[in-house]
Order: sequence, then C-alpha cells, then structure tokens
Amino acid sequence: MGVSEIDGHMIISADYLKKGKRVDIYLDFVHELVHVKQFMEGKELFDHNYAYVERPTEVEAYRFAVEEARRLGLSDRRICHYLKTEWMTDDEFKRLAKAVDVCCGKMPKKSRRQLN
Repeated sequence: MGVSEIDGHMIISADYLKKGKRVDIYLDFVHELVHVKQFMEGKELFDHNYAYVERPTEVEAYRFAVEEARRLGLSDRRICHYLKTEWMTDDEFKRLAKAVDVCCGKMPKKSRRQLN
C-alpha cells in the first residue's frame, strides 16, 4: 500500500487486501490516509534527505497509526509486529519503534507480512 507522489492517490495491492490481516490493512489505510493529507498540504512525501524511518512524513503517519492501534486495544507487542516489515533492518525497526514511542523489547522474529 502506498501513495502516489504524482497525484496523491492510494495504491493498494489486491493480493494484500485478500490475504492480509484486517487490522494490518486497516492500520495501513490510516497510515496512507495521513500521507494523502500530507500530499494535499504540499508536503514532500519522499524526502530522501532522511532515512525512511526518520522521514518526518513517515514518522507522523506511523504515529497516527500507532495511536489508532492503541485505541483499538492492541498491545505494544502486536504493534511491533505491525511496524516491522521484511525490508526493514533490525536497526531501522528499532529506530522507528523509538520514534513512535512503542516499546518492542526484543525485535519480532517475523514481520507482519510473514505473519499472514
């Protein structure tokens, strides 16, 4: 799931919609809708002056998704599984978790996509 930097529309994998866990899909929608709003405000979504996990637009979107996950009653452990992706290094994951104030302790062995 992502947002086009050209016109701000959401790009969603049909396979992910079919096979993904509902809560992860929902949190990704929340995350990506923050990016749509950022795009509409004229913010640079893909500022390569920052690492992905430190990019202000990403941190803002993840914070909003984490806030929603907590509102739904998800534990920090489950939120950590949501945050971890297969393309993120252990160090990047730890930096992201810290940036969005999620206590992950030991890193999840599997990413959310691998849990599906």
